Amino acid sequence: MVLPGWHDSVVLICMSIALVGADRFLGSLPPPGNLHLSWDQSKLSITVGWREPAGLDTKCIVNYSLAIYNENCPPKKNASHICRTKNLSLTLPISKEDKICVGITTNPEVCENKRASKEVYKDLPPPLALVKNFSCLYYAPKKMNCTWNVVKNTPNLQLFYRIEKNNEALKSCISYLTSGHNKTGCHMHDEDLTSNAEVFFVINGTGETHLINKFIIDIRASAVKLPKPKVIITKEGENLRFQAIILKDFLAPQCLKYKFVYTKCNEQRERIPSNSSLRVEYDIACKYTVRVQVIYTNFCGGDHDIMSDMSEPEYYGEDSDPNLAFKVAMIVTPLIVCSCLIAALLMFRRVKDIILPKIPEPSLFFKDMLNSTSDGFSKSLSGGKVYEPVKDIVASNVYLEPMIPASK
Repeated sequence: MVLPGWHDSVVLICMSIALVGADRFLGSLPPPGNLHLSWDQSKLSITVGWREPAGLDTKCIVNYSLAIYNENCPPKKNASHICRTKNLSLTLPISKEDKICVGITTNPEVCENKRASKEVYKDLPPPLALVKNFSCLYYAPKKMNCTWNVVKNTPNLQLFYRIEKNNEALKSCISYLTSGHNKTGCHMHDEDLTSNAEVFFVINGTGETHLINKFIIDIRASAVKLPKPKVIITKEGENLRFQAIILKDFLAPQCLKYKFVYTKCNEQRERIPSNSSLRVEYDIACKYTVRVQVIYTNFCGGDHDIMSDMSEPEYYGEDSDPNLAFKVAMIVTPLIVCSCLIAALLMFRRVKDIILPKIPEPSLFFKDMLNSTSDGFSKSLSGGKVYEPVKDIVASNVYLEPMIPASK
């Protein structure tokens, strides 16, 4: 009797035997032993130590892979840092307020038919906290402010730092920021501070127990604080030029972009030019309102773009009313018509005697006709005489005699 599926079972058994045989043939190196971790306060780092794997062939030359995981052991995500060494200890700069997981593996270098060992893990608990919410702002060339919130009141809280590129001893904060009796920040002014530096910090204090906090600040990724820029508007021929102004020698020019937001006749537009200036065609009938924003791009090492506040607005020109000509015509035309009428009336008064001569009144006309002869109107009609108007009597040859004063 043949059981169903027995062919698959036979295949699986054969494959298992083959894999076990291959494993015995290749062999896996033994993992390191006695893995131990500790915080190194003087170097702002952790020290990892281990022993040579037990049962290692003396003819076999190996090295060790060290992986740092930002989570509890066993890790579920990829390592944040991996390095190799031939030594039995290693010191790594690291800063985490949470616990971390360290994994180590033995790797064959000159070993026949051997493969890497299994990775062994060990947790490193965080140091006791003195402060929390530690952050820094790089706001000007060679200047940075770091702030924190105090968790435990420590009588002698101190901050020390070291810039990554220097292998010098720790430097002490000189200018502290305080709130009441607590130190809550540090103002740093260091010639070695640059926008692409990584700075290691340690905060410690004295009390019932020795406490310490360690931090690493990558200025490129999180600490850059862009100041508010300014914008200048100038007229160049038929164009307007918008120029963004920021602090000199603060950040590398290739790390920056500029976003111009401007309105033209109340129509808003946005432009991102290739440099810190923008030219636009000038319309004399429009008023321009311009603002600029500086962008620190992730091209220079950050996780994301960092943006400044928008600048204060700058203005150029004035808006012209599109109906201005019609409004002017509506106002000026009546004035012109009124002026012409007044001028015509004045001219008419001067020549009215020519245009409209005086006509005798009818009553005087008939009176003169009746009084023109002694016989009256009937004779003038029967006699056929032409009417002659009565002439006005005008006195002539009138003289004024001088007055003789009366004798006394």
